[in-house]
Parts: sequence; structure tokens; C-alpha cells
Amino acid sequence: MKKHINIFVLFVFLFSLAMPVLTTATAATATAAAAAAPSDKDKAKAKAKREKEKAKQQAKKEKERAKKQKAKNKQQSAKQKAAEKKQREIDKKEQDKQRAIEERQREIQRREAAEQAREEAVLRRWERSQKEQPKHLFNLSLRAGYAALMDQIDPMAGGSLWGAGTLNQQNALQQLVGGPGAGLRLGYELEYKKFRFETGIDFDYFNSTSKYGFEAVRSDLNYGATYNYLFDNLSEMRNVGYVGLPLLFGAQFDKFYFLVGPKVCYGFTLGKYSQSGQYDITVNDPLYLEPYGMGIHDIPAAGDDQTPIVLKQPDIRVCAEIGLDLDEWLHRDADPKDKRRKKVKEGERQPFGREYIHYKLGLFAEYGVLNTNATPAANPVEFSATSTAVQKTNTMLAMNGNTKLNTLFVGARFAIQFQVPGREPEMPSSYADIRIINAETGEPIPNAVINISDVQTEKTVLRNKKLPKGSLSQKSKFGSYSVLADAENYFTNSVIYTIDSIGHMPVDVRLTPKPVFRVTVADKETHTPLMVTVQIRKRGTDENRYSLNTDSVNGGSSQLLADSVSYTIHVEQFGYEPYNGVITNLGDSLHIDLAPIKQEVIILKNMFFATNKTRILPTSEEELNGLFQYLDRHPTIRIKIVGHTDSVGKDEANQKLSEGRAEAVMKELIRRGIDPSRLEAEGRGETEPIDTNDTEEGRQNNRRVEIHIL
Repeated sequence: MKKHINIFVLFVFLFSLAMPVLTTATAATATAAAAAAPSDKDKAKAKAKREKEKAKQQAKKEKERAKKQKAKNKQQSAKQKAAEKKQREIDKKEQDKQRAIEERQREIQRREAAEQAREEAVLRRWERSQKEQPKHLFNLSLRAGYAALMDQIDPMAGGSLWGAGTLNQQNALQQLVGGPGAGLRLGYELEYKKFRFETGIDFDYFNSTSKYGFEAVRSDLNYGATYNYLFDNLSEMRNVGYVGLPLLFGAQFDKFYFLVGPKVCYGFTLGKYSQSGQYDITVNDPLYLEPYGMGIHDIPAAGDDQTPIVLKQPDIRVCAEIGLDLDEWLHRDADPKDKRRKKVKEGERQPFGREYIHYKLGLFAEYGVLNTNATPAANPVEFSATSTAVQKTNTMLAMNGNTKLNTLFVGARFAIQFQVPGREPEMPSSYADIRIINAETGEPIPNAVINISDVQTEKTVLRNKKLPKGSLSQKSKFGSYSVLADAENYFTNSVIYTIDSIGHMPVDVRLTPKPVFRVTVADKETHTPLMVTVQIRKRGTDENRYSLNTDSVNGGSSQLLADSVSYTIHVEQFGYEPYNGVITNLGDSLHIDLAPIKQEVIILKNMFFATNKTRILPTSEEELNGLFQYLDRHPTIRIKIVGHTDSVGKDEANQKLSEGRAEAVMKELIRRGIDPSRLEAEGRGETEPIDTNDTEEGRQNNRRVEIHIL
């Protein structure tokens, strides 16, 4: 307390010392303020000065504001001009773009008009080409057959032998044998519609034989006897060649043709003619009562002094030919099994030999209507005045100059023809707008596959073309085409269409959907969808044709079934009665309600283990999956898995094996997600058989796993 009193006293003392000083300062401040206070005049001046300064500042601000406004206006004007310029540029670009578009449109129109004009010109040329154009062909022909020089001896024309002998022509015999003939023709043929004209150069070779028999009498010898000569086997063979110019006219109907016309030939002999034969001499001598013979003699060999054969020119023949065009057989289509014959690919022309080389085979006959014999007259045989033997022979064509000669040639002709390639007219084009559509909905079918072929030539135009959008615009020449369309889950269909005008032709190919069989499976009591395996079998068999797995959401599945087959349907699911039925319609939607099994013990018929082991085989998967699904759908059910064995082996081993198999099934269910508290496992060995253990089948039935519902 004392301490506080001392502090208070000190504070009062210090305050008393400071008061005079504070009073003096306050007075000085008041005096200075009074001295500094202005008068009213000064106040007015100061106010005027302030107002003037304020006005000056205001004017300066106005000037600055006007300057800024002017700059702003200028800037806005520049922006406006820039915007207007930009707009003009935009407008110009738009105008240029529009002009470019219009120019492109005009160009497209010009192109379309030019293409249209070209197509019309092509159409006119093609229409003109449809009027069958003449074909020009060069031929190489080989001919072979029977040839004859038909000599006609006048039997009434008398003839003298050398000396006083005479030739008895009234008893003359003549036989035409003929011989082989061959020919080669280098020709030209003109074909126009059905009309045919053929000409060229022929080279022919004849080998012709004639046989003669006649009598000759001589009485000019000094012996006073008469000699009778009998020529009964005189053979004369002649080789002759001809160069000819045929002029043949005819027609062809389908694959058959005929030709007729004249042929002018120039003939020449090939070497000498040859003669062979014998003669018999009989003598009538006055000194003898009976005639006697002098034997048989050979005709003398040919000599240089024989009278040659001379032919009269020209040889005019009448020709006829009928035949068959062989292209149908020799121009066969390519065989894919024959590697030597190339198959025509898409877009390729036919092989040259099939398009421009042709073949034909004919039968012909040629007969010479003019006498072509100009051989100088000569006796067929000549004698010596002092000899009874024949000294020389001459050709029978020289007999008194009255023997006529005509030619004959008949046989077969094979011709190879080379057609002069002409300019193929361009075929006019059109477009087939092909759509593959659903016959029921009319909607396009994506990913359909088509094949197009020419109906007339059977050539493939388009092969296995996939249409992602189900449509195609196909450029085509005039003609008829067949389009074959196919798509997954649709029946195949084909359509024939004809392109006969320029433009676009719509072609719709309608495909009928194949029937789809649909099935749903549910629990009969709870109507819960079931995930099961549905087996579809061919009716009358146990063979599974299809397996459908339904889902657990709606219990449904679908399958496209092959038509023209009857089917049955089978469903087996653990915990349910099996279902068997007949599918009456491939497009049915079948709903199956499976009835739960009420019994408390169920045998797993398809549970398989390795022999004498507890290892579950993969073939048990379907049975295990069915048991798991059953427990999963019924979470309140508890089960006991009981294993059984047959009586083979020791009791202790069988008991242990049955326990191990039951536990293996339980572990598999736990692994799949079943609560272990819902499962029990027990092995009963061989103590509870359900069949005999004396047969394999009975023992197999005893080896089982049972499910006891608790």
C-alpha cells in the first residue's frame, strides 16, 4: 500500500511541472493561427484563382476527351472500313465459290451431256452392228477321196492296125477302176447372215486306172495264115495334176452348210502313163485243120516312142459340197480338271483360237462336164511286118482320136478357217442399280454376296462381290444378266434382268429369311429363367445336331435350323424333371417350364471319376454345372453328397474311395462359390447297392454319387 502511494505522489509532481510548458505552447499556436488567417479579399481571389484553375483543368479534360473521342472515332472508322473490306472479301470469296460451284455444275452437265452423246453414238453404232456384219475367212483345206479319169471309147469307130490288120472294137470291153485323189485348197470365204461364198486356189492330184479288153486280127504276113490277138487284161494307170479356181455359192442353216458352183481347172500329166497286161495269139493256118495257139505274151514295156497323153484345157467342173460346222465340238469350254486347257477369267476375251479359228468337215463331188482329151490319134497296139509279136503300145486315150475324157473327184474335206478380226463395236453401257432386300421388311440386307453372269454367253461378269450396304450400281452392256444373291440366314435367290436402254435400271433381289427356332426355359413353380443346355436331335435318332445354351436373364436362346429335317428337343437339368418334345415348325418360339423334382435323393448320372481315384473327369462338367446352378437358384437348400462304390476290392478301400469322391464333389462346389455351411459329404462304400454286383452294368450302377436334400 505504501508503495502505491509513493507512485501516485510522483505522478502529481511531474504533472505540475508540465502544465506551464503546455500553456505557453497553446498560446503560441493560437497567435500564429490568428496571424495566418486571410482576409475576405484574399479569400475571393483565392476562390477565383481556384475556379479559373478548375475551368482550365476542365477545358484540358474536355480537350483530352475530344481527342480520345476523335481517336476512338477514327479507330472505329478504321475498324468499320476493315470490317467492310473483310465483308467485301468474304462476299467476293462467296461469289467466287458460288461461281466455282456453278462452273463445276456446268462442267458436270457438259460431261454428262458429252457422256450421254457418246453413249447414244455407241448405241447407234451397236444397233448397226446388230445387223449381222459380213465375216471374212481364209481357209486351209485338205481333201481326199476317190478320183477317176472317165475315158469313153467309141466302140463304133473302126480303126486299122499297122499293115492290113483291123481292130475289132465291137467286141471291146472297158472297165473304170479309178484310184486315190488328194487335194489342197488355199481359199477365201465370205459369210453374211446365212449366205456363203467361197473361192481360192485348188491343187489336186488324181491317180486313175482303167482296164480294157479287145480283139485284133492280122492277115498281112507272108505265111498266108490269119492271126487272132486277144487282149483281155490290159491295165492303164494315169497320174494327173490340176490347178483350179472354184467359185462356190451356198448357205448355212444352224451348223449345216452347202456349196455349189463351177470350178475352172488347168491339168497337167505327172510322168508317163503306165500299162500292164498280156495277150493271147491264135493262128488259123490253111495247112492245119484246126487253129493252134502261140501262147500268152506280155505287153511290151513302155518306151519313149509311145504316144503321150495330152489334155485339153480348161477342165470345167460342176462342184457340190455339204458339211457340218465343228465349232460346237472343237470349241469346248475349259475344264477346271484339265490343266492344259486354260479357263477364261473374269473380264478376259476368249482365247484367240476359240474366237477367230473355226473348223468344218464336208463331203464333196466334182464332175468335169467338158471332154479334156486332146491326145493325138494312134493305134492302141502296133506290129512289125515280119513279126507276130506286139512291138509297142499307145495310150488308149489315143484310139483314133475319138476317146472322150471326163474327170470325177468325190471325197471328204476338212477345213481350218481363220477369221479376219474385225473392229469390235463398243457396247453401250447402262447401270443396274441392284438392291438385296429382305422379302418381309423391304430393308436392305448388309453384307450380302452376289454373282452376276451373262445369260447368253454364261460368262461370269462379277464373282463373289460383297455388298456392305446391300446395294450396288453395276455398269453393264446391253444384254440379259442373271444375279444370284446370298446372305447369312437367308435363302438364296436369283433374278434375271435385261439391259436394253441407256440409264439406270432398278433391280431388286428379295431374300426370304430362314426360319429361326427360339426357345425359353423357366422354373414351372417360380417362373424364374433357367440357364440350361437344350439338345436338338434329328427325329428318330439320339444324335445331337444342335446345342443351345439359354441365359439366366430371360432363359432364352435361338438357332437357325436346317430345313427339310424333322427335329426333337430334349432338356435335362439337375433338380428338374427332363423334358422331351417335337419341333413342329422351324420358326416356332417354344417356351418350356421345367418341373422341380420333389424327391429328396437325386443320383448324379453323369458324374465320372478316374478309375479307383477321386479325380473328377472333364466329362462331368455339365453335371457339376447343373448342380451348381440348382444350388445357386435355391440359396436356402442344404444337401448331403453321398458316395457309393461296387463290391470289387476291400471294404476299407471302398469306404475310403467313396468318402474321397463325395468330398471331391463338395470341394468343387465350394470352389464355384457355394457356401460350405450348405454342404455335407459322406461315403458309404459298398454297403448300399442298388443293382447286382455280378455284372459290369450292375457294378456301374452301384458306382454312383447321390444328392440328399436336407
